Amino acid sequence: MNEEQLKTYTKLPPPGSSRLIDFDRAEIVTLDSFPPRHVLKVTGVKPFLNMEVDLVPLVYIRQPEYWGIEVVGRLRGIGLPALAPYTVSMPLDGFIGTQGIEVIGATRSQKIGVPIMAHTDACQWTATTTFGLDTVNLTVTGVCQEPTPGYKLTLSQVDVPGTDPDTLLLVLTVVPPTGIEPQHVTPTTVEYKHTFVVPQKHPSKVTIFEAAKTVQVTASK
Repeated sequence: MNEEQLKTYTKLPPPGSSRLIDFDRAEIVTLDSFPPRHVLKVTGVKPFLNMEVDLVPLVYIRQPEYWGIEVVGRLRGIGLPALAPYTVSMPLDGFIGTQGIEVIGATRSQKIGVPIMAHTDACQWTATTTFGLDTVNLTVTGVCQEPTPGYKLTLSQVDVPGTDPDTLLLVLTVVPPTGIEPQHVTPTTVEYKHTFVVPQKHPSKVTIFEAAKTVQVTASK
């Protein structure tokens, strides 16, 4: 959805059968799964016995810091005016901002932070060499479990005086997506290549900063 389409959507008339209602408590339950999944649970008291309560995410054209989720009460036909407790929940897959969510009721709202899995704890690295007549080709490959699609990863060499000359130092740079992406962990590949000309010595180890990993260099078959 682009800005023009969002303007068209917001100009549509609101429904007369639904209203924002207040809530007493909002919490996020993290399921014991990999990747971890988050479920929003909201409780409160509704003003009509036969009112249906839903959690409705707001519409955006790019991922916000806190994704707004409205607590909406809906009546069908004649309302039965009597206070009644309610409990509603919804999976947050695809509805988490860069920092978390914001639950929006009739008279108050509540921001809740949602932890995002860091890439630095979920990368697998390999380093291999292939030999030519007078060259050694080094390839470093990583597969990182990023929290959403759209992440761009790059590896670049860094020179630090006084370090082990047998160890190649690389820095992993991670650029998050700028638009809205589905909230599911995505394997993302990054690769670094370098050619050493004999008699230049090639490294026997590679250290990747940010990933905090050191891997041995092995000759490919």
